Amino acid sequence: GEQAYLLIKQGIIRLEYPPASLLNEGELIEALGIGRTPIREALQRLALENLVVILPRRGTMVADLNLSDLQKISEVRLELETFAARLAATRACPEHLVRLEELLAIKADIAKSEDHHQLIELDQGFHKLIAEAAGNEFLAGELRGLYDHVIRLWYHGLHKVIQPLGVSLNDHARIAAAIKTGDGDRAGKVMRAHITRFQVEFLAVL
Repeated sequence: GEQAYLLIKQGIIRLEYPPASLLNEGELIEALGIGRTPIREALQRLALENLVVILPRRGTMVADLNLSDLQKISEVRLELETFAARLAATRACPEHLVRLEELLAIKADIAKSEDHHQLIELDQGFHKLIAEAAGNEFLAGELRGLYDHVIRLWYHGLHKVIQPLGVSLNDHARIAAAIKTGDGDRAGKVMRAHITRFQVEFLAVL
């Protein structure tokens, strides 16, 4: 069940299963080599995460993407991620700080080649690490669910974005620097501006 869940979710996030498309159980069973019961359990989990919609007597549809989704996700991210950055500035342990620096170094190298897919994964890793450093497992859990939708939006607009994803590296470096010095207000302010920029850019291409 866990394997089915992860594989189908990955396919949805990377748009291998397009938004608003119907998922055929038989095709999933054949493609993934997993039985019907685990597939159905996986789809139920994904429905709870708003990645699919189960339609009575019609089957399961991949959740659509639209401007309303972007607005709603951004509203929640603005508050929760700003809060997480502020908490991380006072609660991050030395291990978190080292891992932040490592992620920034890796992202700087990849940004030169503009490998968008790896940059997307690293971007997600950076935000998840800050949520972890905030030291609140309930907050981190809420943000993990949001990130799946954020990454899906990245893939949806990837070919339309004019600026390379590497431009976010500067924001990430400033957030990490504020966390390292314990400046929660600064970390929160930069994080808020970073998420707002994400929203504005994608409103222009969706």
